[in-house]
Amino acid sequence: MNEPTRLLEIERELAGPDKASALARYDAVLSGLDRRIDAVMKEGLPHDEFARVEALREANTLARKILRLTARVGG
Repeated sequence: MNEPTRLLEIERELAGPDKASALARYDAVLSGLDRRIDAVMKEGLPHDEFARVEALREANTLARKILRLTARVGG
């Protein structure tokens, strides 16, 4: 499945009758990624990798915010 189609599917789930479950499921995935990022950063990273992982952390934070906003607007 291509990405635009998948994103539309997620958006429909977040606007559907089982939106709370969909929100919890997708947020759990992003939360898990956040925990893994934190663990890697606590272990220490080479300077050149730190910037990439920090950018990933910021993107993940934004994804979680967008997820919540989409669920709120869709409902």
